[in-house]
Amino acid sequence: MSKILFISTRYPFPIFGGDKLRLFSIIKYLSKKNHVDLVCLGKKNEPQKNLSFCRKINVFRLNFLNRIINTIFSFLKLEPLQNGFCLSKEMKEYITNVEHKYDTIICHLLRSSQYLPAKFKGKRILEITDLPSSNYEQLIDQLSIFNPIKYIYILEKFLVYRYETKVSDKFHKIVFVSHKDAAKAKKKIPKKKILVVESAENFTSKVFKYKKNNNKIIFIGNINYIPNKLACYYFAKNILKKINLNYPEIKFHIIGNIGNVDRFFLGRYKNVVVHGKVNNLKNVVKNSICGLCNVKVSTGFQFKTLTYMSYGIPSILSLNSFVNTKFKKNSEVLVFKNDEDLIKNICYLKNSKTKANQLSINSQKTIKKKYNINKILLKYSKII
Repeated sequence: MSKILFISTRYPFPIFGGDKLRLFSIIKYLSKKNHVDLVCLGKKNEPQKNLSFCRKINVFRLNFLNRIINTIFSFLKLEPLQNGFCLSKEMKEYITNVEHKYDTIICHLLRSSQYLPAKFKGKRILEITDLPSSNYEQLIDQLSIFNPIKYIYILEKFLVYRYETKVSDKFHKIVFVSHKDAAKAKKKIPKKKILVVESAENFTSKVFKYKKNNNKIIFIGNINYIPNKLACYYFAKNILKKINLNYPEIKFHIIGNIGNVDRFFLGRYKNVVVHGKVNNLKNVVKNSICGLCNVKVSTGFQFKTLTYMSYGIPSILSLNSFVNTKFKKNSEVLVFKNDEDLIKNICYLKNSKTKANQLSINSQKTIKKKYNINKILLKYSKII
């Protein structure tokens, strides 16, 4: 039984967004046969009952002023801005003081790597998940030249690209969620250090039931994440109104972490329902036509798709989000290349009981066979 320190810049709850879901799943799995302690950033009063399998949890709070000051210093050191934004000197000092108690340290995402003690002699693992520089490259292409965030991302892409190469020397293993990102990483990270541990999801009871009057299109995710945000705005503005010409009863339901500004503006679109965080997902996703993954980035893996499939909800994926999966097109998920394809697929599932039920049954079979948490995360046990 190993003693593991898990370091993250995010508290795992509530679970909205793929990074939190993966963080939670790995910690829970490793806790079955190991002592796992969690150190992370968050609010001091974060509820810990959902992480009862952790032996110890330490949460450190960062105020916004310190985040801005540290971000400036990161820029001056030519390190990723996200490093400074997520740097807590108090947390760093704590980790240095307790490192001798652990056999393994796992850092969650690239920005957590700055917390790895320089003199730690145990196993060092970076759960990088995606290749950040590739992610930024695709985000930059999506943003308008008039959007100031585009130029911040151009800078961050340059800083992250340098840092990815530099940081790989510190770790024994660097874990990716997709083979595509892992293949790109081999240009800068030694092949022997790279490990792919795919996404996984718990098998849940089937919620989907085909009915002619099903009227919900579901989108689940962290809406503060730019690709999710852009995907929601694009669908609400350009796609939904075309669907409503023939099916005025259909509504677009957005579930997940969302800021007040986006909640207000998205909520102004006709037939858009913004739920934000919800405690009981089953109640919200009932009477769904499909779950939507229309993001335009192709890095990593879109965990929202596994969530839809685990409930038996038929899923429609953009070609970009489909390429990093092993799903079977047309039998497990539907895939679209353009707006016309997307509208056609939604109408198809609205009207075809046979196709909707086929996707529903096959998606749950796939989750049970290929995306079982215990089978997939077994790879982690082998490197601890």
